[in-house]
Amino acid sequence: MKSWSFGQNNDELIGLVLSGKKTATSSLYNSENLPQIGEETVICFDNEKEACIVRTVDYKIIKFDEMTTEYAKLEGENDLSLDNWRTTHYNFFKSLDASFNEESLIVFETFEVIENLVEKRLELGQKIAYQNIDIFKNINSLSEIDSGFRNTLFSVNDKYVIKVCTNCDLEDTFKIEYNFYHENALSPYIPKLYKFDNTKKDVNYIYEILEKVSGNTLYYHWYKMKEAERENTIQKLIGIIETFHSVKCDEYNWTSKIKREVKDRIVECEKLFENSDYNIILKSIETYDEYLSDNRFALIHNDLHFDNIIYDGNALKIIDFNDSMVAPIDFEFRLLYMCQEQPWKWANAEMDPYQKLEDYKNIWTYIKKYYKQLNEVKYLEQRMIIYKIWDDAKHLKKLPDQELIKVIVENSKKLIAMV
Repeated sequence: MKSWSFGQNNDELIGLVLSGKKTATSSLYNSENLPQIGEETVICFDNEKEACIVRTVDYKIIKFDEMTTEYAKLEGENDLSLDNWRTTHYNFFKSLDASFNEESLIVFETFEVIENLVEKRLELGQKIAYQNIDIFKNINSLSEIDSGFRNTLFSVNDKYVIKVCTNCDLEDTFKIEYNFYHENALSPYIPKLYKFDNTKKDVNYIYEILEKVSGNTLYYHWYKMKEAERENTIQKLIGIIETFHSVKCDEYNWTSKIKREVKDRIVECEKLFENSDYNIILKSIETYDEYLSDNRFALIHNDLHFDNIIYDGNALKIIDFNDSMVAPIDFEFRLLYMCQEQPWKWANAEMDPYQKLEDYKNIWTYIKKYYKQLNEVKYLEQRMIIYKIWDDAKHLKKLPDQELIKVIVENSKKLIAMV
């Protein structure tokens, strides 16, 4: 089943669809990709959560200037004039196709909602909540939490979070998270775990019930902070991370793992690279044996970015341990290292406009200042570059854009030059 979003103001328009005020959409004409009557489509929110399933009822091919008030109303434009519809849509279509004009063809498609997936998820949350009334005592409020790209989250009484693994392919990550909670059961820096249920007796999913941590993600605070407050926040964060890293762990061949994963990802995408660039990347992988030879293993969070750090203006807490693993301590900080160049990469859409490079220019300096063991790791800067290549290569197949390819090649050249 295909999926799509409405582009501009997507979440707002989805709200109109779910309320029945929007039953049509317009798109640029493409003779090779016309709608199919009866075809079902999943409409997704900006955070990639599925909102509903719709079925195409009909479509018409018209010139842009043939759009009518009646059609515009079906698109949810009840409160706007046809002139306003034409202005916003003309600018949007023009941004997609520079040759677009008043005479250009568009496709006007009508649809019907056949399944409201938001309501379906709420029913799941309510079922789990009432099966655990002994924990909640009473249920005054229950709502879906917008965050959570991979799992389905619900807030109960604004005090608890129900976290459901609705993607069965990720069940192992829930077990990993449970193990992290078990290893750090007495930590004041993580939410309290009230229940972990993998029996699938009550519902056909693994789920957890957690304390709802007060505060907001660090993204909501960082851009407002003065530099001294930022440094103090990183110092607090390092203190927390060091407690996680105190858990003793067995070592393994880290170098072999990273080399294999990078090479496999690059080979899989070989056709995306110029032959000379491809050979440069393979040559740079030969440096990994030396650069990744010095390792201090610990149980790490492994997804440490500002969206997983909750701040209430005073204290910090860390959430989301689905990816926790045993790895060298420096691997923990790779995402924060990357914030120096791409601070917006892990921010949610609401925070995107506030992410400025200058706000993150000192973050790596602060991390090294307060996590003193990092300074004892040989080839620390080279290792961070390797981890960036590792991360970019992981996304390359899904997002094969030229900028990502360019960065991988440039970082590979850096590694070779540093030998």
